[in-house]
Amino acid sequence: MQISSQHYGTLKDGQDVQIFTLINKQNLKAQITNYGGIIVSLEAPDKEGHFSDIVLGKASLADYEAGHPCFGALTGRVAGRIGKAQFEINGQSYQLEANNGPNCLHGGLDGWHLQVWEAKIINEEGIEKLHLSYTDPDGHNNFPGTVSVEVTYALLKNNALEITYRAHTDQATPFNPTNHCYFNLAGESTGAGTLADHIVQIEAHATAKTSEDMALVGEKSDLVEGLNDLRNPIRIGDLSELSTKNVDSHYFLNGGRTQNPRHVATVSHPQSQRIFKLWTTEPGVQFYTAINLSTEGPDIGKDQQAYETNGAFCLETQDYPDSVHFPSMGSAILKPESDFYSRTLFQIETLND
Repeated sequence: MQISSQHYGTLKDGQDVQIFTLINKQNLKAQITNYGGIIVSLEAPDKEGHFSDIVLGKASLADYEAGHPCFGALTGRVAGRIGKAQFEINGQSYQLEANNGPNCLHGGLDGWHLQVWEAKIINEEGIEKLHLSYTDPDGHNNFPGTVSVEVTYALLKNNALEITYRAHTDQATPFNPTNHCYFNLAGESTGAGTLADHIVQIEAHATAKTSEDMALVGEKSDLVEGLNDLRNPIRIGDLSELSTKNVDSHYFLNGGRTQNPRHVATVSHPQSQRIFKLWTTEPGVQFYTAINLSTEGPDIGKDQQAYETNGAFCLETQDYPDSVHFPSMGSAILKPESDFYSRTLFQIETLND
């Protein structure tokens, strides 16, 4: 694999930002910026060998800085919602920023997706990787503890985009990172349409119950055929909840947290015959079909046109987001004595592979 870098732009505060291009021997190509660790593009072949960008995003750094729904970004220090934007840990109460109704979403108003990460190219076990690092200081977004984070991206020879997370803290803190990439296997172009014809399968035994404001309530829901049971492949357009509520659910994956990534989900697009396979060490995944995309004002894409609602899927590998309130449901708390490690792979194939 080869990695090259170039200047991507300059933020309003004067910080210079780079963009890195990763290419493997099969010509799969990813572009990633150290602004938010954003996956800017991922070009993959269809059944005819024609390459298209399959991730949603913005046309320029200035467009990302102007605001976006975490397109392709590293999300933390807690991806997902912490209920009532408050918690207690080690006898100390903390009030967070309520940036999603009464809840704190994706780490607060100044989350990881807005940070410029230190970047370098490293060689790990003979593979070139993009190494990003960030120190999230004590009190930032009102979270306790200074957290040192390292994330590496690599394109592997099996056409998998690998994301590895490592972190440690000097105080106990809620911690639950992910990457918030939006995929459309037909191509990210706003003319590609919705996900209706995509077929999804997730190897999970339950979903997490939520309140009306989408906060977690510390309970599991049984899977219901045609609603949220994705153990057998189902056309996304045939999911009954797609038009009635957010398809925005935390799935408890079979096997819980593992030492090595295992295959947990597949999404395919019959027309292009692109196949997306998800591998992870994490115990859960948030499945989201971009039901909110362009509902609160247009989310303008790379061709300067608005993306459609249900125009992408996200599979956000993570633990139970609100573990600080419901420790029996997950273990998304980082402590000084236990370093964090997680690994996720987005593998792209075609039916002919």
